[in-house]
Amino acid sequence: MNFSRKYQQILVVFTISFLATAAMVGQNITKKDPDRQLKEAAREATQYWEKELSLSPKQATLMEKKILEFAIKKNKLIQSKMREEAKTERLKRLQELEYKDMRDILTHPQYERYLALSKERIRKQNRKQ
Repeated sequence: MNFSRKYQQILVVFTISFLATAAMVGQNITKKDPDRQLKEAAREATQYWEKELSLSPKQATLMEKKILEFAIKKNKLIQSKMREEAKTERLKRLQELEYKDMRDILTHPQYERYLALSKERIRKQNRKQ
């Protein structure tokens, strides 16, 4: 996949912040019902994107399914006993695939806004840590 430098930077920042957050939250997810919690998180994320991107009902449904699909994959990867470097690389690849799938769901203007808002949310999250 040939991502521009801008997207690669977003991906690296996202992956680092995701790993840091996952380390703190990961134990709570495994103690409770992970599917229910991930579904709830996907629903909340979709509501945010629905408002910010003016998604159609079909887009919202597709996006929620994709968010949940990748959240489950990322959670399994984070919970694995794999070395941290390998986890980071695989998370980067998963994020690239997620961005690609979102590009297929969203219009070009929506996708550009999605990337910009994602980058801003990551920046804010990193400031809190």
